[in-house]
Amino acid sequence: MILAYVAIALAGAVRLPPPAGGDAAFRGERLALVIGPESFADPAFPALQFADDDAEAVSDALMEDGHFDRVWTLTDPVATSADGIRDAMAEIGAIADSPEDTVFVYVSSHGTLAHGSDGRLAPFVVASDTRLDAVARTAVPQAEVVTWLDGLPSRQKVAVFATCHSGQGKSALPADVRDQLASTKGDPIVPLYSVSEATIVIGVCAFSETARESSQLGHDVYTAYFLEALQPRPDTARYPGDADADGAVTVTEAHEYARTAAFAYTGGTQRAWARAEVLGEDPIILSGARAQPGAALAASYRRSLDGYGVRVDGQDKGVLPGQVVLDPGAHRLELVAPNEGPVVARQRVNVASGRRVDIESVLGRDHVRFGAGGGAVGFGVGPASAPLIFAEAHLPRLLGGAWEVVGQGSTTLRWPQPTLSGSLVVERPFAPGTVQLRAGVGLQGWLLQAAGDPPLLSPTITPVPVLAVAWTPPGFAWARLAGSGGALWYTDAGVAHVGWTAQLTLAMGVGI
Repeated sequence: MILAYVAIALAGAVRLPPPAGGDAAFRGERLALVIGPESFADPAFPALQFADDDAEAVSDALMEDGHFDRVWTLTDPVATSADGIRDAMAEIGAIADSPEDTVFVYVSSHGTLAHGSDGRLAPFVVASDTRLDAVARTAVPQAEVVTWLDGLPSRQKVAVFATCHSGQGKSALPADVRDQLASTKGDPIVPLYSVSEATIVIGVCAFSETARESSQLGHDVYTAYFLEALQPRPDTARYPGDADADGAVTVTEAHEYARTAAFAYTGGTQRAWARAEVLGEDPIILSGARAQPGAALAASYRRSLDGYGVRVDGQDKGVLPGQVVLDPGAHRLELVAPNEGPVVARQRVNVASGRRVDIESVLGRDHVRFGAGGGAVGFGVGPASAPLIFAEAHLPRLLGGAWEVVGQGSTTLRWPQPTLSGSLVVERPFAPGTVQLRAGVGLQGWLLQAAGDPPLLSPTITPVPVLAVAWTPPGFAWARLAGSGGALWYTDAGVAHVGWTAQLTLAMGVGI
């Protein structure tokens, strides 16, 4: 399912454009609910300057350029009451009965917080009849809209909420909630609900920031640029939001355009965000139509990567969540820890036109390399040759993208008798690049043959600090040439000894 939960500013009658062309039965119906209260009954919620204008403008854009079949535009006090909003949702739910349908919800109103049924603070959309002293009973929980969308069979769903919860701008807070927030460090709630596979969640500003209206722009700031992204330029007929130049503007492309422009317009004080688990390209087209394969995109809207930087071929391309445009061909993609930290993952990718690359799946995928090499072990009685059979596992989902679990097994041909050994080491690189200096610690086990005893009689386990240098040839993401060595401790006839290990291995691998 595709669910885009986009916190943006918009804001009654149902518009029914002429029937769509003959392919409508195959593409499903495109339905939109656009809400922008023109006034509020409770004076604690002053009328917003542009909410109803935003609603009308978005409705026009969806019908004209987005080719939506039906748009419910709610602006008057009756239609935008809590019951009126729920009635419209129920009407759309009765129509959207096919997986091929697209359902788009866009709300511009005041936002507020109240304690939900579980006692925790939760965000609410203020309806025209919402009372500030009874928010939980008279407002519409954002979670209610998300749950309603999730229950529809449609695979393409978008919810857009242009509200904020900071107590300024397009929000108002009850006195008890305001007092609670004043004594709370950090965000008191998670402003987004669980995001299922192929789900997009976008917000107009960070939780503690203000969603702003602008007399200069004539709209909510984010909405003004969201609309601009969807409208073709008169001189070129190109859509400003068409980042990959394929002729169509998707939800995520429109968001990226509006996010960047709103950030610049507000001097960095309004930071839109997004969450997504979309697999493959974003299928929700809001304007235009795909006329050709576009440029490649690398994107991630997953909460786990918030604040991480993206670097392409050594150049910084921005901070996640977000997306970057790639030229077709091979690139080195790197993920940089927040606040200009170290490179925590890198990958060589070869992308074709029109392909959307999920950054987390590329840089964070589990993979295994297998290889062979040679080395030596010193037991205090001189070095012994040790041809190695080598295996290495990189498990970022288990330990994080900066760590690797390395397992090695070897047979020592003489010491002076044959010996088998194996080790498990946790390594972390502390010098980024295709050549990495790595350090780790692990355990090494030995099955030793004592003189006159049956083979492999005496098992021994020793701690092993490891220092390694690894080189990944450019263009060969699954290859690694590594040299490593470390110390080991063992006992012989009750006497403690210190030895060493050294090996050189070449590994080729596959992703899993």
